[in-house]
Amino acid sequence: MTASNAPLCVILSLLASTLCGQQPAASSDALLQHAIALHQAGQLDDAIRAYREYLAVEPDSVQARSNLGAVLARAGRYDEAIAEYGLGLRKSPDNPALLLNLGLAYYKTGRHAEAAARFERAVSLSPQFQEQVTLLLAVCYNNLGRYKDAVALLAPLEKDKAGDAGFDYLYGTALIGDGQEAAGTAVMNRILSRGDSAEAYLLRGTLELSAHDRDRARADLEKAVALNPRLAGAHARLGELLLALGDSERARAVFAQELALDPDEFTSNLSMGVLCKQDQVYAEARRYLERALRTRPNDPGVRYQMANVDLATGNPEQARQALEALIKEAPDFAEAHASLATVYYRLNRSADGDRERAISQKLMDQRDALQPGTKPR
Repeated sequence: MTASNAPLCVILSLLASTLCGQQPAASSDALLQHAIALHQAGQLDDAIRAYREYLAVEPDSVQARSNLGAVLARAGRYDEAIAEYGLGLRKSPDNPALLLNLGLAYYKTGRHAEAAARFERAVSLSPQFQEQVTLLLAVCYNNLGRYKDAVALLAPLEKDKAGDAGFDYLYGTALIGDGQEAAGTAVMNRILSRGDSAEAYLLRGTLELSAHDRDRARADLEKAVALNPRLAGAHARLGELLLALGDSERARAVFAQELALDPDEFTSNLSMGVLCKQDQVYAEARRYLERALRTRPNDPGVRYQMANVDLATGNPEQARQALEALIKEAPDFAEAHASLATVYYRLNRSADGDRERAISQKLMDQRDALQPGTKPR
């Protein structure tokens, strides 16, 4: 267990224990009491059967439904737990404990957007849950690229939590992601002051990667991986660098290592999807891209790549719909305009294709003009 993961694991353990231990009010129903006793004794399979027997008779029992979800989650059957919590919320949509439990189940399956939404709703209904979910919510925000939200959540805690390894890593990641390089560097140095740290080298490598200092970034990212091969995100950042250096084969291997640790890691899924698309292995490309989209729903970059897969696999109409929707939301997305031009030409809509190609060229020229040293197209 890394220093950065330890506090989160403790929180998950304590929170799960608290929520799983919740019991319905005293009841004369022997079957329900038997299910609760089995649950508390850790006889999970028997408890699941008993709760389901009770719910077959009393399907509207929110307490039994919540307990069933909790025991399923404890058994690692998160998708089933999610389904049970959802049924409970149909009967009690503003139940904060159910929302919190559902958020935890989504969190454990890497569905950070869904987890964040439930955590936020639970806290809005019961502010006392704020302290319990703060770090979990910050992890969700970082994974969703919502770095500004993570900073806003963590900044008020810095005075009390500065020096805690898990907090510093989360906060430093958020600051660097939000472009606050000076503040991120200060947090990184705070981590390094306690000795060599994979987390600090990852943060510094990320800063160097953003600044296009590839030699230093490579040294720091490789040191992060060497110090802690299981550090979340370390292989993904190294893979990004290797792609930028043109070493796609090693990048593939590194992204695969990241996905072995976390099958839902966004950057690795997106990058592997793009690499598979380039190799014309479209079924694999779609699988990676769908997983990336599950992690960050509606991400423009993933949607663009999915549309290109549709185009490459003979679905120009589906690609058209996706690209038109994307451009409506992101009108300055030059590459999306270029792909849409190709789609229109494929659909024999030459005038529309010419228009989109001209828009794409104009946007790319404008972008090049803002980047010193870029050669004219």
